[in-house]
Amino acid sequence: MGPGTGVDVQGAIEAHLRRGFPGQRVVVQGWRTDAMSAPHVRVLRVDPETRGGLWLHVSSGASVPTHEGGGPSGSEFVLVTPFKTLRAVELLAMVVYFHGVDELTVGDTVSVGEPWLPGSTCGHLLVSDPYLLADELWRLSLPGREVHFRWVIPITARERAYADERGLDALEQRFEEAGLEYWDPHRASVV
Repeated sequence: MGPGTGVDVQGAIEAHLRRGFPGQRVVVQGWRTDAMSAPHVRVLRVDPETRGGLWLHVSSGASVPTHEGGGPSGSEFVLVTPFKTLRAVELLAMVVYFHGVDELTVGDTVSVGEPWLPGSTCGHLLVSDPYLLADELWRLSLPGREVHFRWVIPITARERAYADERGLDALEQRFEEAGLEYWDPHRASVV
């Protein structure tokens, strides 16, 4: 339950994903990692419809204030991977942790300090508006609150510097021109 709201936000998010991805498996994943623990948050994994499809990992609980009247609200985070991996849970734990310290909004980045997946040159995560699928999937209206699902896109240090210098729109234009497959750990930098 969200403090003082009487609303089961996590239950609503899970039901929203099950409606949005009918016929696909939605699995609740463990949250505790060596990096940090956020007992009020979990990750929902949406398995791909077909073999070779993309795996969606969605935080559930980041949008719930941790105490009455305080803490960030309104955002959950989505990370897409090309295969099943618990690394996604660890990365979302990191994003949610930073979101709890200082609310993350579109255009903010989180430094991972190492490749997001083995062999990748991307060591930063960019908070973005969703790129794929229907808009109504990435918004959820609840009593007294609107939940927005923000995408977490792995980017390179050069891409981060480019966005800092020229702005998010300029970087996203580069993504579009390159036909960016942001879930590909071996993708080249667009800058």
